[in-house]
Amino acid sequence: MHIAKRRILFLITTSDWGGAQNFVFNMAREAKKQGFDVMVAAGESGELGARCEQIGINYRKVKTIKRKLTPFHDLAALYEIRSLIREFRPHIVHLNSSKMGVLGALAANLEKVPRIIYRIGGWAFLEDLGKIKHWIYLWSEKWSAPKKDIIVTVHPGDEELAKKYNFRPRDRIITIPNGIDLAQFDSELLTRDVARQKLDLGVNDLVIGTIANYYPAKNIPWYLECISEIENQKSEIGQGSRIPNTEYRIPNVRFVIIGDGPDNNLVRNKYEELNLDNRVILTGRRADARSLLKAFDIFVLPSSKEGMPWTLLEAMAASLPCVATNVGACRWMLDPNAGIVIPSKDKAALVNAINDLISNKEKQELLGKEARHAVETRFRWETAVQDTLELFR
Repeated sequence: MHIAKRRILFLITTSDWGGAQNFVFNMAREAKKQGFDVMVAAGESGELGARCEQIGINYRKVKTIKRKLTPFHDLAALYEIRSLIREFRPHIVHLNSSKMGVLGALAANLEKVPRIIYRIGGWAFLEDLGKIKHWIYLWSEKWSAPKKDIIVTVHPGDEELAKKYNFRPRDRIITIPNGIDLAQFDSELLTRDVARQKLDLGVNDLVIGTIANYYPAKNIPWYLECISEIENQKSEIGQGSRIPNTEYRIPNVRFVIIGDGPDNNLVRNKYEELNLDNRVILTGRRADARSLLKAFDIFVLPSSKEGMPWTLLEAMAASLPCVATNVGACRWMLDPNAGIVIPSKDKAALVNAINDLISNKEKQELLGKEARHAVETRFRWETAVQDTLELFR
């Protein structure tokens, strides 16, 4: 079916690159290929805007919107979004963050947009919040749900929560998982040797990698404490020595964390406090992060809150053995045999899981193979695109 220039406005709170921005960019590109007239709008400066402009996608900056709850800026942003809608006259508004799920839905209703779709990567009320903030986020989702036609969750657990809390959009709630374009992904992956050269890693190092922006939900300072404990255990045994009761010798282990964000000072202070400069590399943000995945032997995601994390999905696609906390979609993605899932904020469980993989090359290879198979069979970008485009028709 040919679609003659129906207009879609994609709205997201910030342009700073992350999983939601990755989806918006790729979905906007796919919609444009299908003949839609597309606009992407986001607050603040960041990589999303630059990438859209690079490939000719109409991009606008929402100057007044902020990530935090700020009533004055939020009212100004509501007015600005309404003005943008009146100018572009979209047939569909596609909302892609918690704040836009409220402000964007209200603006689109006031401007009588025919269809309003809200894609939530993970419910904000599941974060570590005080009672008041938790209530505000939960109430905001419930209040705004009837102002949306379709709510899209990325895994069944979030769909179940929406129904549990009686979120009622005008049409329906559905789940469309994230997916990977494996042909493109594989073409971008650097070889192990080249990726390690870019990260200044040794050929024989055992490298444990993480890709995560420095937000509270990513738990990076806590993860550094876990790394410190692993290092202390190795020191007690002796680098290069045999692990007791095994023939296995401790390899030269390096940890790499790729990311940046508002918790940068907390991360840096914890890093210096624990004296991890010899074992942990903090690379900062890197636009080429996913191309470097083959530099890692093991991937770790220590979050306290997730939706369906793109970095974990990409690590799986790169055939890496993964350790993730039991939040959001992580267990659903990795079960039954595609990775190790541990309770959130359980330091002993994370330390044990990492040590287990360090000493078991066969297990690393088995988990990596199963992780890739899960992506090939369950999490294809082509399926996500097809299911999403159906919502636009």
